[in-house]
Amino acid sequence: MSKRALKTLLVVINDPFSKHQPALTKAMALSARSGAKLVLFNSFMIPQPVNDVPMTSRPQIIASATRQRRERMEELIQNAGVRGAKCIAAWDYPAHEAIVRQVAKTKPDLVITASHRHGRLARWLLANTDWELIRQCPCPVWFVRSPEMVAEPNILVAVDPFHEHDKPAALDERLVQTARVVADQFGGRASLVHACQVPDGARAVRSLVVARAKQAVQDLASRHGIAAEACDVRVGAPEDVIPSIERRIAADLLVMGAVSRSIDAHPVIGNTAERVIDRVSCDLLVIKPSRARVPALKAATRRPAPTRTRTGTRNKRTPSTYAS
Repeated sequence: MSKRALKTLLVVINDPFSKHQPALTKAMALSARSGAKLVLFNSFMIPQPVNDVPMTSRPQIIASATRQRRERMEELIQNAGVRGAKCIAAWDYPAHEAIVRQVAKTKPDLVITASHRHGRLARWLLANTDWELIRQCPCPVWFVRSPEMVAEPNILVAVDPFHEHDKPAALDERLVQTARVVADQFGGRASLVHACQVPDGARAVRSLVVARAKQAVQDLASRHGIAAEACDVRVGAPEDVIPSIERRIAADLLVMGAVSRSIDAHPVIGNTAERVIDRVSCDLLVIKPSRARVPALKAATRRPAPTRTRTGTRNKRTPSTYAS
């Protein structure tokens, strides 16, 4: 996300037939304030039964299901009074790869998707699809945990000025810059937090280490017009410090960086980010370095079981993806 206002938001619609659409609700609020264009996207693997096509015609079943899902999304935005939005439905899977493929086509400033909750009283947790998006999506991803957009959101940015957790120096600048874009458009307030880890046996230099960290964080804040009073440096592990500050200031959004790297060709993110993410309860905006590599993902292809047509010939392979 650059310093300019948001231009395009890709909204992941997990189930277009659900009455509750927290990601769409949050995206509409962002769009109304920023003027960004909405692109609604739904991917599916197994279409629901349809009544208007023969059940033996797989391409027609998929095409009909795609049309129904697109029309349902169009109904959602029409009922909400949203104009100029685009709706895309695709038979494509797994879900996270389908989303990344659509990101490559749409090139949005931001992906907005609902997070998941396990159990009635359980805390918010990210599902496997969410984790894969963090690992593979090249653009920022906003995980919605509350559909409401408060008038003046508190935005907390987790920074790492000494790159203790193997994040590139430019990533902190991008995190704060993004937070300022959101804060400016919504009249909110951006705060910075850093978990300063002092090595064992270094109590004698603890105050010096903390002082250097505070100065580095304040210098970062100053470059982006954020007051020193909005910076918080605490000694401790990030998974303890960041959720504690998030709760104390009642943050509405936590902005974090994630560095994806490959181990045996499978992208992973740092353990620190993983430990922090599932301990916070507010919305989460995950940002990767500006030159994050886009995975070379091919469209899903599944060979259908051969069936007999009326002429006795076998059918041909069906296309893997149907997009509006």
